[in-house]
Amino acid sequence: MDDHPTPNGAAAGGAAGAAAGAAAGDAASEDHPSERGRTSSGATQRLEPDDVWRAGGPAADRGTALRNAHDGAGEVGLPVARAMIRKVLTRLFGGPPFDPDADPGDPGLTGPGSPSWIVIGEPAAIAGGLRGLLVQVAHPLAMAGVHDHSAFREDPLGRLQRTSAYVTTTTFGSTREALQVSMRVRAVHPKVRGTAPDGRAYRADDPRLLTWVSIALTSSFLAGHRLWAPQRLSPADEDTFVAQQSRIGALLDPRVDLPGLLRDAAGQQELRDGRGHLPMIEDGTLPTSVADLEAVLSSFDHELGINHQGREALAFLHRPPIPLAARGGYRSLLTGALGSLGPELQDALELRWPAVASRAATAQAGATLRTMRLMVGTSPSLRAAEQRTTSAA
Repeated sequence: MDDHPTPNGAAAGGAAGAAAGAAAGDAASEDHPSERGRTSSGATQRLEPDDVWRAGGPAADRGTALRNAHDGAGEVGLPVARAMIRKVLTRLFGGPPFDPDADPGDPGLTGPGSPSWIVIGEPAAIAGGLRGLLVQVAHPLAMAGVHDHSAFREDPLGRLQRTSAYVTTTTFGSTREALQVSMRVRAVHPKVRGTAPDGRAYRADDPRLLTWVSIALTSSFLAGHRLWAPQRLSPADEDTFVAQQSRIGALLDPRVDLPGLLRDAAGQQELRDGRGHLPMIEDGTLPTSVADLEAVLSSFDHELGINHQGREALAFLHRPPIPLAARGGYRSLLTGALGSLGPELQDALELRWPAVASRAATAQAGATLRTMRLMVGTSPSLRAAEQRTTSAA
């Protein structure tokens, strides 16, 4: 398809602007019905953007810890280039979505040194997040929800910031903050429903769609880390990463008592220890190992394909309204993400490339990420979260 980048068109180096988030984050960005727009079935159901952080979210001052994490002495990276690139990334992804001065000593849902902190804190996770969006596009029902209810046309950067905020908060925020953002996302899911162009009904809180959104992101972060991070995880750590991400995704299941967990310190500890009551984990709906992840992904093969809604989303990902300074790096990472997809997913997206082109694309994305890693270092959210865990209560 001419509307998508090829390896020869991508430029290595420069700042990377990419999307790290899930379709659940799209749902989190909309709250109030409007008279504009219609669902696939023709019924008026348009939802306006509503910042998930507006009510009960972090304070406007995100804390001194994050400022120190941005500017701390001894940080890896080139100071001038680091400041320029982070300015672009802040415009794309927004400010820090959690308060690193709150809940001192709290390790969050997965904790320091965990595979989730390692993977999501690595620059390769930016390309992994882009890959996750591409994988989500391959499911027609997921795309129907995005098409009918997402604000990506009117407020693309706002949508990107909210989806990024969900991932960052559930990974690096405190336990309380991770539960709260999961509650906000879940609160709008019942409103995200309709009928896809093929006549099938969809709803955002359908366990099957929740599973697809979760595994699309988990598998893509893991694939990105394998391809582009300097050090790979051990097989045991990869299994732990899958289990941790599935437990985070399982919090969006309406059967989980999130308000009760917010009041229950012992329940929060069980959740951090991997012992909390999560039906989508207990019944095997969400995977807890790499082998399980591959099996669940394969179970979706017969459901995948692309229609006009998916093609519109791909066209948007190809030419998003991002700052000029970020476009070279973005195009390199998008092309690498496309090249990293397996044949089944490329076929579902009608984007089959020769193997040599896919390898060239992923290699070029690796060059971009190496440049970015040299200039910027690791995630300031990771460092801020580390500071929170070592703070005295």
